[in-house]
Amino acid sequence: MQYSPLYKKLILFCVLATLTFSACKKGYLDRAATTQQQDQDIFTNFAMTDQVVNNLYSRLRGAYTYLGGYSMSSGTDEAKDASNWMASMSFNNGSWSGNNNPIGNTWRDNYVAIRQANAILEGVAKYNTPDDANNPGALNNRIGEVYFLRAYYLAELVRQFGGVIIVTKTIDQNDNVALNQPRSSYDACINQILADCDEAIKRLPLTYPSTQLGRVTKGACLALKARMLLYSASPLWAIAGKNGFLADISSNNTASDPEKWRKAAAAAKAVIDLPAAQGGTTYRLENTLADRLTMFTSNTLLSPEVIWVRMKEANQDYDRYLFPYGSNGWSGCSPTQNLVDDYEMANGLPITDPASGYDPAKPYTGRDPRFYTDISYNGAPWKGRKIETFERGKDEQSTQTDHTRTGYSCRKLANESITVNQGPGRDVHGILFRLAEFYLSYAEALNEYDPGNADIARYINLIRTRAGQPSLPAGLSQAEMRKRIRNERRIELSFENHRFWDVRRWKIAENTEKTIWGMRPIADAAAPDGYRYEKFKVEDRLWRSAMYVIPITTDETLRNTQLKQNEGW
Repeated sequence: MQYSPLYKKLILFCVLATLTFSACKKGYLDRAATTQQQDQDIFTNFAMTDQVVNNLYSRLRGAYTYLGGYSMSSGTDEAKDASNWMASMSFNNGSWSGNNNPIGNTWRDNYVAIRQANAILEGVAKYNTPDDANNPGALNNRIGEVYFLRAYYLAELVRQFGGVIIVTKTIDQNDNVALNQPRSSYDACINQILADCDEAIKRLPLTYPSTQLGRVTKGACLALKARMLLYSASPLWAIAGKNGFLADISSNNTASDPEKWRKAAAAAKAVIDLPAAQGGTTYRLENTLADRLTMFTSNTLLSPEVIWVRMKEANQDYDRYLFPYGSNGWSGCSPTQNLVDDYEMANGLPITDPASGYDPAKPYTGRDPRFYTDISYNGAPWKGRKIETFERGKDEQSTQTDHTRTGYSCRKLANESITVNQGPGRDVHGILFRLAEFYLSYAEALNEYDPGNADIARYINLIRTRAGQPSLPAGLSQAEMRKRIRNERRIELSFENHRFWDVRRWKIAENTEKTIWGMRPIADAAAPDGYRYEKFKVEDRLWRSAMYVIPITTDETLRNTQLKQNEGW
């Protein structure tokens, strides 16, 4: 592994395209190796150090464009892309491998970022970097940001691969021992992430002024801790992660550890209860579904629910990707009937309940109000017209280029006010953490180690009330509550890069990811509203248990004989 990208010398491309911070000069730390004089020039100058830290943010992968620049939802039972060249197809047809990670070369990318973070921390310490004379305390903030970002990039590796190699210092290319390390246990990696977050929290503020939006705050650190502790407590890693780096990819999805769940609940509650400087809590849910919708499309940076974003993740091209064909879109991330069927009726009952009132002849009547803000369907209002997915309609469901494969379009993340190819467009700021996630995480963790705790229903119902849905029924068993929590998470967090990881950590992917369904409207004068609806199979997808984790890049395992591949790859 001596020449592995994992341990390449520091590469800092001083091109800041992702944050609204000042631009940096080219030539600083943009080589595979830097000289002592170059390091001294950078780290004895706050402005140069600031620019290098800013660049570390540029390696963040966006939540909405995580899968080869497009939605991770289409690699799950949430959605289906319209074009065969999109990366989701590799996940769906089973052609991914150690030589083909559809997400990208994330092993290399994240370790390059970690090395960059290590070099910054070492440089600041070695050269005693001065503070910003005009903003005392700024250097301490930047150090905190670097600790967090190192943790975040490690968390990205752990989420995909399981236990990986922990690297907390820059490594000389001649150090063969350091270059050929084995993988650490999953839980050891989690502990390193927690430790770096704790170091960051000591140095970071609750908020930044408007000119510094996008920087890491205390809340983001707490959010990362809570998410990774939840993953660690989940069946895929609850026991397997304690002493090993490999996931438990068996069909047993009951592995549990009450202490892990307790820690996950406490971490999520710390996010929820984080005090604001002016009193109250730092974050709160948006008040209405209309506010929730604008949180994704136009008010992301000012939303009280948003904890941290990937600034300028995408632009108007993302709307083109989501838009239906009749609005010059590519019909990407088309929701599946699998997801649509999991939206409850407005009375809070699943459509499978005979008492729900669900009518297959009128499948879009009387549903959970989030259905109407999240998904466009035949007859739905859209840009002053109605969606037409029927045969020869403007948005026809078909296998033709850029047509919806499922009969639906993603409305939740699409800005309806945009007209593709006209006007200045917009910047898409991808939400990486928002408060609703941690309400759901808190409830899930509580239910696993303290079923019946009143806070479980309380925090789920806060989300449901915002959506206009009735509260959960009283007296649910632990298993019944688990099912409701998982469904609530499926609906509330749809299209936000959660489903792919959730079905894996719960170990239910072998049941959810195999068959994808759509809905075809057929003109029929005798049917309500002139259409009858026919459910049809979109595709069968390949699944095997090895797919619970991503395979490590093959050439990395060839270079480092101590680096063991994930099981089944």
